[in-house]
Amino acid sequence: MAAGVVLAAVALAGCSGDGGNDAASSDAAAPEYSGPQDKAAPQADTAGGAGEAKEKAGAPAQPNLTRAIVKTGSLTVEHADVDKQRQAAISVVTSLRGQVASEDTGSDNDGRITRANLVLKVPTPSYETAIQRLSELGTRTAIHQESSDVTEQVVDVDSRIASQRASLERMRALLAKATTIAEIVSVESELTRREADLEALLAKQKALSGQTELATLSLVIAEPGKAPVTVKDDRGFLTGLKGGWNAFTTTFFALTTVLGALLPFLVALALIGIPLWRFRHRIRRTPVTTPEQP
Repeated sequence: MAAGVVLAAVALAGCSGDGGNDAASSDAAAPEYSGPQDKAAPQADTAGGAGEAKEKAGAPAQPNLTRAIVKTGSLTVEHADVDKQRQAAISVVTSLRGQVASEDTGSDNDGRITRANLVLKVPTPSYETAIQRLSELGTRTAIHQESSDVTEQVVDVDSRIASQRASLERMRALLAKATTIAEIVSVESELTRREADLEALLAKQKALSGQTELATLSLVIAEPGKAPVTVKDDRGFLTGLKGGWNAFTTTFFALTTVLGALLPFLVALALIGIPLWRFRHRIRRTPVTTPEQP
């Protein structure tokens, strides 16, 4: 019995020790497991940030390209007092730092202006404002707007100008090194040709700059019911077929008109000419008798 009591006590002590060791080991393992997870997350974030930084550093820088837009439009406004609204339109354009490119007016027998055609130039950023203010001058009856992107043309012309200037510098350097008359003449002729090409490119650049900086707006002010009718420019197969048919019918009627005018003369010539032609042939066929010599 004493030996059994001792064995039972030893077994209970061993179980309690194992449980404590397991608890201690689980408590110690938990931080070791959670610790690497906590440290791995910032490392992943750091690696991702470094990768993004490398991608951004390796990517080519995109240039800030400003789009070059050419804007044009036409506006028709009706008002009883055309002259007053014409002056108001000029004031609107002047306030927007624009200008009047051309002006054409028409008047009645009393000298009163009944129609005004204005070609206006306004800064491109103020184009929409100009349309809005000019539409308030009367009853707007027609409006047409167009815009075209000429960015590629502007970039191409700028690039060609830079290349042409560099080419001129090289030609001037060659001219300075030329020693013979033949070399000087050859280099000067090539230099003159390239200078002319550069001037043409500069003129084209100036024209494109003027078109992009200033928008063109055609304004028509007329009295009510007297505004010009805009004819639509039709194109295509049916339009060509219609034009060809109209030309054919016009030519046919012209030919029939000419034939009708000549028909009486042809009939008269036939009535007179045919008998004469037959009588002439009869005269030629009749033999002429010669008198006998004694």
